[in-house]
Parts: sequence; C-alpha cells; structure tokens
Amino acid sequence: MALQTTAFPPLKTPQYEYPHTHTLIFLHGRGDKVPSFLTGLSAWESSPAVPLHSTEPNPEPTALTLRTALPTFRLVFPQAPLRTVAAAAARGEKLEWNQWFDVWNTNDFSDREELQVEGLKESVSAIRELIRQEAQALGGRYDRIILAGISMGGATSIHTLFNLDRPIGAFMGFCCRCPFAESKETLGEMRAVLGLSDVPQGRQALNKTPILLQHCVDDPLVKIESGRNLREVLVNFGAQSVGWEEYETGGHWFKAPDGMNDVISFLREITKDQTDNPSEDFMMDDF
Repeated sequence: MALQTTAFPPLKTPQYEYPHTHTLIFLHGRGDKVPSFLTGLSAWESSPAVPLHSTEPNPEPTALTLRTALPTFRLVFPQAPLRTVAAAAARGEKLEWNQWFDVWNTNDFSDREELQVEGLKESVSAIRELIRQEAQALGGRYDRIILAGISMGGATSIHTLFNLDRPIGAFMGFCCRCPFAESKETLGEMRAVLGLSDVPQGRQALNKTPILLQHCVDDPLVKIESGRNLREVLVNFGAQSVGWEEYETGGHWFKAPDGMNDVISFLREITKDQTDNPSEDFMMDDF
C-alpha cells in the first residue's frame, strides 16, 4: 500500500521553535479523510491546562487541542486508501471507501471476517514502516513514538502493535475493537492471521508498551462490549499496562473535555521520566 501522510512538525512561533521530542502517528476511522479528521480533532479540547513540555516561562493554563497540548510532538496522519466495499459489490453496486481494510457487516464485524485480512496485512505493513521511519528521525528512539487510532484506525493500530518487534512509547485506542478476537485465543494465533514477515516470537512489545483505551458507553457503532473485550485481549496477550476509561456519553467519537484530559495525564506520566539514554529494548538496531 502506498501510504500518504499529512505531517505537522513541532509548533513554531515568532519567538521560538519547539524541539522535536516525540512523534504521534494517528490513524483515522473508516470512510474518513485526513482533512476532515483534522477538523474534528481541532474541536477536541481539554479543560484548562499547561501544554506538555512547554518551554514558555510560566505558561497560563488554557483549553488545549491535541496540537497545542503536544507542542514538541511531530503529528503524523496517514491516509487510508480507497478500497472496494465487498458487501456493496455483492449487491451489484460499485462503492469505494477510504478504509484500512474492508468489513462485510458493521452490525456483526465477525461476519465473513476473512475479508478483513488483505487490507489489514497491507495497512499494518505500511504503518510498521512508518514507525521505523519516524523512530529513525528521532535517532532510533522507539520510546518516543506514540501510535494511536480511532475506530477502524484503532483496530488497525492494535494489529500493528501485535506485530512489532520491540516496544514503543505508548499506544492509544479510541472507540475501537480487536478484529479476530472471537476466534484467536493466543498472540501467536493472532499474528498468524496476517502472516507477516519478520514477526516477533515474544511479547516484548506488548509487555513494555503503555496502553490507554477510551470508549463511550453509548457508542452505537463499536459497542462498549467490544472495547471491554479488546482490553481483556490485550491483558491476556501479555500487556502489563492497560489504562481503560469509559464515558457514559459521547457516541462514536472522542470525549471532551474528559477524554483529552485523560490523554494529557497519560502522556505526561509516560514521558516525565524519559532520559537521553533509553533501554536497549526501545532502540533501533544498526542505526
């Protein structure tokens, strides 16, 4: 898959330029495009807070967006390609959507689940390469890479995490599920679904990557039960740090301001003790 990305470097102002300390790779949902996704993200604000890693002296608390909350983060937004919608084709209709992989039935994601494999395999391969490139730009620092996704973007990111050969700085999933969770009971079985090359044998990436999941109870598309099941899958597969936040309302989208508040707290906690000398577990080989 030829991956297109929209990338935003650390914030620049007339007075100074923030250093590049981390990269956040964020996957949008099914049927979306990066420009409209960014429009929605710009409305996701926190309660008044101070930006992470701000270099301003005595900054005033203010409502923060993802962009202003993370002034030293490079933000990268991959674009899902157009794919044929198989269910529409079966009805004699020609329909293409921007999607990381195809699904047959959004009321039952396990229906004809095998159709999801081709797109997932292509997308996960592309995102793994993007992670490698972004780590290289940070001097081989995988511990400075944050992977996130919403809905189908979150499902794709989960399978990317399953197929990484080392931990990353963090993973964040929003109103998402785990494809093949009902039929695969072990991490090995889950990895075998995609059959990617260079697949790790152990659980190091899951063991050492901090995870935050957020889901709204009234989500009409990806039911809250699917989100809870994802949490259980991650724990059963070896994840040692899985944060789970449920919100009573918010639908199939980000919760504001509570969700952004929790994201800021999560990222503040995982980055506060990072040093210039990371564990070898997070470093790029032969860099």
